[in-house]
This record gives sequence, structure tokens and C-alpha cells, in this order.
Amino acid sequence: MEAVLIKGKTIASAWSQLIREIYEKGEEHKPDYKTMTKRVHATICIEDVNNNQVSPAVPFGENLIAKYKEELTEEYADWYSSLEDDDKRKFDYCYAKQLFRYGQAAYDSVNANVSNLRPGSRRHVGVLWENETHIPKFEDQPCWIAYKLEQLNDTKVRLYLLYRSWDAFGGFPANIPAIVEGFKKVFREHDLSIEIESLIATGWDTHIYDTDLQAVEKIFKNNDLCPLCKCITPKHSFIQTTKGKACPECKKSM
Repeated sequence: MEAVLIKGKTIASAWSQLIREIYEKGEEHKPDYKTMTKRVHATICIEDVNNNQVSPAVPFGENLIAKYKEELTEEYADWYSSLEDDDKRKFDYCYAKQLFRYGQAAYDSVNANVSNLRPGSRRHVGVLWENETHIPKFEDQPCWIAYKLEQLNDTKVRLYLLYRSWDAFGGFPANIPAIVEGFKKVFREHDLSIEIESLIATGWDTHIYDTDLQAVEKIFKNNDLCPLCKCITPKHSFIQTTKGKACPECKKSM
């Protein structure tokens, strides 16, 4: 399996590069269910998590991402935990619950880590995988399994994410903005003037499902990556500049 390193100025740029890497270099893989995938081992570094979060090429709109942002909160964890076990809205794992009400002790790792941030520490880690719950089930286990916060200075942190399995086409563009907003909300609630300076995410198996490959092929038939910002851009809209070919947004910033 190919190991790739993606460096993106923005979330949209990182996603654009990732799906092309998988489309062009991905190993065909059949998981323990019927749907085939193309996959890579990916580490993704994102400089700016606040601007240009969503590429116009993602397979859904801003409204769905706003919904995901609402669901990655402490309030959603409390609502989810209040449901009866047989409620059809309850499934085998919920990221908000794993973050804020983890395990039988309902441990809140995010607020505990945020309230104890220390510059230079490597100990602000949270796990979203419960061995006693998830290993015996073999189904519907959390794809996102851990995070780490690293305080760089008085005003900035770096956020690290780890995925055992990661849907690059549909999951990535919803997951990352929601996770960023969830942590930013906790910082605000602790009255901390802290920003997420950058984000590094690793996916052991970062893939595109065979059912989505046709959509990806269609994207790259009509679009290309801007040589400057690396975002997906319609081929007909590139502008020739003194720095070479550029998308309209990069041209504006020159």
C-alpha cells in the first residue's frame, strides 16, 4: 500500500490533493464486506483550518457540514446518552459521546485535556475506542480512534487525529470541519484565546469506495488542481499569470 504525505494550505486543498492521490496511486482493496475500495496510508498536514474549509467539488453541501458541526458537541453527547437503548436513532458509537461521555464512567476527555493544557506537553490525548465494547462487535466500530492536542504557545495549539479507516471522498470533508469546530467551541467555553494553528491527521487505511470512483473520475475529467493552492478548479477557469497557471482565487491574491 502506498504511503502518501499531503500538505495543504486549507482543508479544501488537502482534500483535493488526497482524492487525486488515491485515485491515481491507490491500491485496490476488498475489505471484509462486499464494497471494493482504492486505498493509501495517508498523513495530511493542514496549515489553515478556518478558511476555505469546503471545496465546491465535495459530494454534499454546506448545510450537511453545519449539521455535523452541531453533532460534535457536549450537548449532543448528553442528548444521545439520554436515548433509550432500543431507540432507532442510537447506533453503536457516537463521536460526541466518545469525546465527552467516554465509557461507563462517562469520562469527558476533551474538557479535561483543554483545562490542563501545558505548552510542550505530549500528554493531552483522548481515545475514542473502547476495547471491551468495540473489539467483540466487529461491526460499526469508530473509524476515528484518537486525538492529541499540543499547545505550541500561549495562543496556539496543534490538533492531531488518528483514523483506523477513513472515507476520503465523503467522510473527510465532513469530519474535519466538524472536529475543528467542536474543539474551538470547547476553547470558547473555557474562555481561552487559543486558535488551532494547524492540524495533522493520519489514516491507516484512507480510501475511496468503488461506488464513489465514478464521481471522482468525473471531477478530474473536468477539473484539475491549481498549481498554487492545490484546490480542485474547473480547467476552463485557469488564468495565465507571471507565476504560471492559477485559479481565479489565487489570481486575486497576487
